[in-house]
Amino acid sequence: MRLYNRTLQKLLDKWPGKKYLGIYRFLPIFFVLGAALEFSMINWHVGEVNFCT
Repeated sequence: MRLYNRTLQKLLDKWPGKKYLGIYRFLPIFFVLGAALEFSMINWHVGEVNFCT
């Protein structure tokens, strides 16, 4: 378990913006994932119905 935590910590420390944004530097990832989810829900049709109607 320690090796996994250490590897994850190294990966997170390499993400840019730590000095200026702190923990908020990961927000763009969630914005992009949310936009992709919204786009897929609008355009994904199940039969004749999508998630918007």
